[in-house]
Amino acid sequence: MNSRYDVIVVGSGPAGACAAWRLAKAGVSVAVLEKAALPRYKTCGGGLVGRAMQALPVEVRQVIEQDCYTARLNILPAGLSFTTHRQMPIVSMTMRSQFDFAILSAAQEAGAAVHQRCAVENVSFHGDFVTLATSAESMRAKFIVAADGAISTVARKMGLADGRILIPALEYEVTMPHDRLDRFHGTARFDVGLIPHGYAWVFPKKTHLSIGVLSMAQRERDLKGAMARYLDLLGCGALAQVERHGFVIPSRPRRGPFAERRILLVGDAAGFADPVTGEGISFAIRSGLLAAQALIDGQLDEELVRNTYNGSVTESILPELQRGGCLARLLYTFPRMRWWAFSQHGQILSEAVTDVMAGKKQYRDLTFKPRTLLRLLSPRWLRNSAYRPARPHDDQV
Repeated sequence: MNSRYDVIVVGSGPAGACAAWRLAKAGVSVAVLEKAALPRYKTCGGGLVGRAMQALPVEVRQVIEQDCYTARLNILPAGLSFTTHRQMPIVSMTMRSQFDFAILSAAQEAGAAVHQRCAVENVSFHGDFVTLATSAESMRAKFIVAADGAISTVARKMGLADGRILIPALEYEVTMPHDRLDRFHGTARFDVGLIPHGYAWVFPKKTHLSIGVLSMAQRERDLKGAMARYLDLLGCGALAQVERHGFVIPSRPRRGPFAERRILLVGDAAGFADPVTGEGISFAIRSGLLAAQALIDGQLDEELVRNTYNGSVTESILPELQRGGCLARLLYTFPRMRWWAFSQHGQILSEAVTDVMAGKKQYRDLTFKPRTLLRLLSPRWLRNSAYRPARPHDDQV
């Protein structure tokens, strides 16, 4: 095992694998460290939205199990429902173990070294190098790309500023007879209002459903109860097999900087996830590629790399997360305003968010913004306290 590289990428998810691919293509000596055996299971709904597919630098069609050209949004318990259609897939369904491994394999073919069952235990600096103590051996590199997820060992060992909010989610892999599975075919389903401050989803795969719930509230305690209610709502009460998985998602980014000394944070380690949906693959891919390009353009010079990456993130990722956060507050913090907005303009909002997910627009491009909704509200509406923060269980219309 080679123990010295120009760049070591910690984590083999989309952020890390894309960074390694770009670096290897440019002739940079790069290694990927993965603590698990590959391919490894990754708890995730496994829905690749159109913007993620467009951002991918490698072909992954071979691991797509189903394309959904239709998305359905239900606002519960108001009984509102909106359906959007596109000629290109809105969401393509995959299993993360296969998807991540497909990108990693492309990086390996491009020249990246891959070390599995290699967990990082400590990080230290020695001159112009960073030393990683791992479960296998000590390794050195000029730079580290921390792509090791929401609970980043590298960031924690470095004591990097956080500021993220990690929200809880549950995902069940649900196996059922084919005749019952068929009624979910071709549609990505989202239900808002089943749980306070969150939503539920159904992603149809080839032989099963990925069903999940998440809450934008950091200390939601009723995810299991919400999931039980959701399974009953879907008519999936008596199932052949259920695999249960819990995980956390960053709902806002770190305070920054995202490159400090010789460490670059990408993906969930940086807190780059869509504040409306919790979808992180799109921003994982983008940040991984931005980090790699900063290393290439900066020619592995510490100051140039740091300034380039921080500048790229500030210009292209943070504004999108900030603008999306406005819409997220409308959806999850103010349930009565959400009801009013969707009862009046639900199809427009649904089409707009679908365009963002499909990669046709960004949140900053939308003209129908929460502030616009506020201006439309009458003084009488405001006097009746319709626009007010939700209490812990205030999600009734």
